[in-house]
Amino acid sequence: MAAPATPSRKLPKSNFHTANTTSAEAPVTGPDAGRVDANPAPQTNDDFTHPDHVIPPRDYTGFENLVIVCCHAIFHPDASSSEFPLHSPCEEKNWHLAPFQRSNPETGKPGEHETFVAHALAGIDVLKSELSPHVPDKTLLVFSGGATKSSLTSLSEARSYYHAALAQELAQGNHGGGRAHQLFSRGKILLEEHATDSFQNLLFSILLFRRTTGRYPKQVRIITHAFKAKRFLDLHAPTIRWPADRIQVQGIDPVMSGAEREETVKGEEKFGYAPWVEDPLGTGEVLAGKRRNRGWDERVLMQLTEGLEMTVDELFSGTVPEQLPWSAA
Repeated sequence: MAAPATPSRKLPKSNFHTANTTSAEAPVTGPDAGRVDANPAPQTNDDFTHPDHVIPPRDYTGFENLVIVCCHAIFHPDASSSEFPLHSPCEEKNWHLAPFQRSNPETGKPGEHETFVAHALAGIDVLKSELSPHVPDKTLLVFSGGATKSSLTSLSEARSYYHAALAQELAQGNHGGGRAHQLFSRGKILLEEHATDSFQNLLFSILLFRRTTGRYPKQVRIITHAFKAKRFLDLHAPTIRWPADRIQVQGIDPVMSGAEREETVKGEEKFGYAPWVEDPLGTGEVLAGKRRNRGWDERVLMQLTEGLEMTVDELFSGTVPEQLPWSAA
């Protein structure tokens, strides 16, 4: 099995060196003779060059499980700004939302950004037990979503969800970034920044797990809206021949009244589920058009499949092989 590619990262070179001893070339005479200076002046050597280092790759041995958080909007505050902790992900104004995702004061409908925060935090909660140094790492969390609102920001949905989780931790007083920063810095949170729909959320995240660990996950958990579970379990997973006993959906829906839920389920059946029945790979006019409107660029396909099996290339070319590399655990 091919090992994951590991980019080399170099440390900056140093052009000086500090010495803690006095020079032997000019002996000290007079009243200072024999005195040892406790704080000698640093000596420099302009010819010294620190050798290049390659940072060792993270060891992903033992990782078996994949948790995917499907992203649906963009939390836009600048994470590099000193004012970032003041921008709560619980405030609607800090999100780029589609019209149907916004709050409606007349009906009392809250903005769906609250649900998106819940999705992100639910993903982090799955990994909370593995924050202990005594518990082996087995699970990778992937935030999946591309830069779907290029007219507003170049930020991807996936990166913005990580920022939202980070902002939530900071708002709660975790000045070091809390669990979100700790997991991200340890490489347990990955960002899949190309997906533009639910099918791509699933497939691209599985491929990212493969490129990162060198193997395919044994178990996949998808965190998304509960009313979308049928789409993943009955359509997307079977389309890529993912084993039914190795995928689960953790559904978290927005707050809805009975009438709103009924309308939402009907809308999902008509506009979310039905198009995938007719076009399982999403390459037809309707679904491919939605991808293009969300910024999908087919030129990234080579990057997504680099070093992977030939049958994966066939899948992207529009043919579903009888056997795919994840058919066996």
